[in-house]
Amino acid sequence: MLKEYIMPFVKECESTFLTTMNIKITAGRPYVTEIRLINQGDISTIIEFSGDVTGATALSMDKSSALKLADMLIGSPHDEVNNEVLEVISELTNIFAGQAKKHFEKIAALFISLPVVVVDGKFSKPFYSESRYIAIPFSFMEDFEFILTIYISNEDSGGGGGGGRRLARHSRDTVDA
Repeated sequence: MLKEYIMPFVKECESTFLTTMNIKITAGRPYVTEIRLINQGDISTIIEFSGDVTGATALSMDKSSALKLADMLIGSPHDEVNNEVLEVISELTNIFAGQAKKHFEKIAALFISLPVVVVDGKFSKPFYSESRYIAIPFSFMEDFEFILTIYISNEDSGGGGGGGRRLARHSRDTVDA
């Protein structure tokens, strides 16, 4: 079920956390959601992609997880979410999305956008009418978590996008990734 499009993002997210921060993240059970918001936390970084495959990916988390990641990467404590914390989350997303893009070079042309950071808000972009989002919850260091969300278009964008395959139609259907 679109495994060839989803797994590069999952694998590169795991690899980015391990190589950049020496953090082993643990994936929970992926699920399909019909919620039309790609962000699912206090802080989200969203990267859209286009080309032969159209969609987006987001890294969403609560504030405590964002602070912990920033503390670990920068090496100094943060008491509040500030630009430095947001830049850490944005850069982590940018790294794994850029690495995932490399997996597509043999099967599809893929272009990625710059990260968009959303704090305490809803990024509701009207993607395509038959949109489904794959959400993969991750945990790290026992008390922290985030959600990796991947959206793949089900419709041809007219510009060569598409992927054209349909995902499960029921909210919170699980996905064998």
